[in-house]
Amino acid sequence: MKKVLHVSPLASDTRRLVYESRGVWTIVVPRSVDRVPALIVEERFDFILFDIAVTGAWVPDLLSAIVAVPDRPPLFILSREYSFCFLEYSRTIGACGYFHIPYDFSALRERIDRFFDASALPGDPTGGDLNRLADSLLGNSFAMTRLRMEIVNLRSRREPVLIQGETGSGKDLVARLLHATSPASDGPFKALNASCLPSGLAESLLFGTTKGAFTDSANAPGLFEQANGGTAFLDEIGELELGLQPKLLRVLEDHEVSRLGSSASKAVDFRLICATNRNLREMVEGGAFRADLFYRIDVIRIEIPPLRSHPEDIPVLAASCLAGQRKVLSSNALDKLHAYGWPGNVRQLFGCLSRAAAGCEGEVIYPELIRF
Repeated sequence: MKKVLHVSPLASDTRRLVYESRGVWTIVVPRSVDRVPALIVEERFDFILFDIAVTGAWVPDLLSAIVAVPDRPPLFILSREYSFCFLEYSRTIGACGYFHIPYDFSALRERIDRFFDASALPGDPTGGDLNRLADSLLGNSFAMTRLRMEIVNLRSRREPVLIQGETGSGKDLVARLLHATSPASDGPFKALNASCLPSGLAESLLFGTTKGAFTDSANAPGLFEQANGGTAFLDEIGELELGLQPKLLRVLEDHEVSRLGSSASKAVDFRLICATNRNLREMVEGGAFRADLFYRIDVIRIEIPPLRSHPEDIPVLAASCLAGQRKVLSSNALDKLHAYGWPGNVRQLFGCLSRAAAGCEGEVIYPELIRF
């Protein structure tokens, strides 16, 4: 339960807040506004709700005294009117939010909870697959909780996995977590992106080469030999050349690989994880991807939800991105992030936050610094 210092000119507002926040917040009301700075030093508050219509003191001086308190809790301003002047002043003193009176308590609580979610990372739990995953695959939503459970439930399996998700949704991270929690975790994790394979070198990078296979070639293992005893991750599998797909299928069926320029084969044992942002079934129907290879790699399927389907995880993701930068997002900035559609998913969110942090001279990031 959060402890809140409520500075308000109206007893009726305080009584309403005490009633509506029962069981959620503990409301403390100063007997005199002159005592507010000292009260902040003497007691430990989670945050301050300050009504700028308060009487009994010159508000700018009182706010300056509050802001000057070392390690003071976050300050949120309440106002009965929308005023650009008050809004700008609240930003000048580093307020973390500006809320209009009258407010709906549920909405106010949600916005303040979102602020705290974005201001501090969860603790560093130890032990257990779910705890380790929670540190990497952040989010408290149902979608992300289910995704973590799916990964944990596969920890004893070795079948191929097909990860489907939009660009920037975290397919590489999920692949690495699948490896880290699998029976092959003691072995290597080797990855290649099929969309980045040069046309003339794709075969050698996947299957390896022998000396003399082509000009300047040397004896070199490919992806699948390098991943022997561990995991081979083939990202953007939908971009793999049609001519190479039968050879990949043969490796998966025979568990043997032949280097380019050699008729000899070598036994390999690896777990294959593939990822794509394309609809492979539609590609099969259109003749752009082999059906036999699709059914061979589509044994276990994991769908990564796009960020727009679980925006409630944005605060925790933001806290991860801003960790160590001594920057926090104002509640209004979080509102702006929450309302956006994020076509580039988590990768775009992190880029947006890094850009905002770089342009922020103070500690609090306000909405105008959020540029998509």
